[in-house]
Amino acid sequence: MFHALRFRLTLWYALVLAAVLAVFGVSLYGLVRYQLVRHHDAALTEAAAAVARVLSEQEDCEHLTDSQRAELDGIGHLVLFHEVEGEGRVFYRSPDSAAVEIPLDSRAATAPAGAGSFDTLSGKPELLRMYSVPYRSRAGRRGLIHVVHGLGDVPAPLASLRLALLLMAPLAVLLSAAGGYWLAGRALAPVDDVTRLAREIGASSLGRRLPPPKAQDEIGRLVDTLNQMIARLESSFEAMKRFTADASHELRGPLATMRSAIDVALSRPREHSEYRDALASVGEDVDRLRDIAEELLVLARADAGRIAIERHPVRLDVVTTEVVESFEALAAERGVSLCARCVEAVTVAGDERWLRQLVFNLLDNAVKFSAPAKAGERPSVSIEVAEDDGAGLLRVADTGPGIPEQALLRIFERFYRADDARSYQGEGVGLGLSIAAWVVEAHGGRIWAANRPDGGSLFTVSLPVARL
Repeated sequence: MFHALRFRLTLWYALVLAAVLAVFGVSLYGLVRYQLVRHHDAALTEAAAAVARVLSEQEDCEHLTDSQRAELDGIGHLVLFHEVEGEGRVFYRSPDSAAVEIPLDSRAATAPAGAGSFDTLSGKPELLRMYSVPYRSRAGRRGLIHVVHGLGDVPAPLASLRLALLLMAPLAVLLSAAGGYWLAGRALAPVDDVTRLAREIGASSLGRRLPPPKAQDEIGRLVDTLNQMIARLESSFEAMKRFTADASHELRGPLATMRSAIDVALSRPREHSEYRDALASVGEDVDRLRDIAEELLVLARADAGRIAIERHPVRLDVVTTEVVESFEALAAERGVSLCARCVEAVTVAGDERWLRQLVFNLLDNAVKFSAPAKAGERPSVSIEVAEDDGAGLLRVADTGPGIPEQALLRIFERFYRADDARSYQGEGVGLGLSIAAWVVEAHGGRIWAANRPDGGSLFTVSLPVARL
């Protein structure tokens, strides 16, 4: 329970609310107390001024006249003032101040005349508000005037306010925490449903999707993201199953041929030449298996990100020319004419080894699938390197049967073959174009296939030009 998100949200909410209520309660109590205590300050100030005016009627206030005492008695507040020259002798109290204990601080008399101060005293039986102001008689005698008023109507409301705050604040926090816990449960209920349904989706049921919620809020976006992730997983699983099935099919063919050749060779005693032919056939199948294994290894390492692509300026036109020259003998053996047009220098940023592999795979694919454009004509393959709008372009065209429209977007998938027409005596396993697509993607470029208007296919590669 203590690790549940619902509980932690409620706890944080309750703690924040308690802190807010504490600050609010202390501030409210302080403000109310301040206002109630200062309620009599104006009257105390006026009473002190009246006392100072009475004292100013005589040269010296040490001996008050009967009229002054009568006037001071009628002020209506507890009044006390004392002399502070020497021992600080008290020489007047109002009749109702006898039971009030007031501290006499002679140091306050040294303040400038008229600089009064307020104090709140814990008197008996009630709180007292006292205003003290220094004065100076016309004879130069210094003294203090204390004007005191009881705060009998202040402690009761303050006590009621304290009680209300101490009782209501915890109750409000508890009720709010209970409400927050319920609301958090309601808010997180869709998450529990999504979690439960997500657990039910396994590798065998990736076709299922989480039901979208009614409101497109944070939960809705989470469900959409999970559905997209499941769709990607489904696509990856399907691709993996197709890849495994296709790889098994491609490996099973050479193995079956090898098994058949060996069985035939061992079925009866044969001449040395027959054994030699059988071993040669097995060797061809071994080479085919080796090529498949090497291409699968390249793709596996590429998927795992274990192939480092270096970035150096590479002359794409020079690399293409060299690959074409190395292909001339094979093309002549198959009766295909090669035509290379690399008239301008095109420098791209990339890894020369893999760019050379890219050109080789595209040229090999074009030579394999070339056919005469017209009866009696020789098959041809043309390759062109040019620069256009800040990109290096590599175009490889053949005179083969072309690519079906529905296969143009899948031609770069692993082990994919458009149809039996695009094959050359059963050669090729459908991995060369996949490796070419990976090389282009790793170099930050694009590759696409199209059919030529006059027949055949055209593969185009666009690579970023190196800035020298």
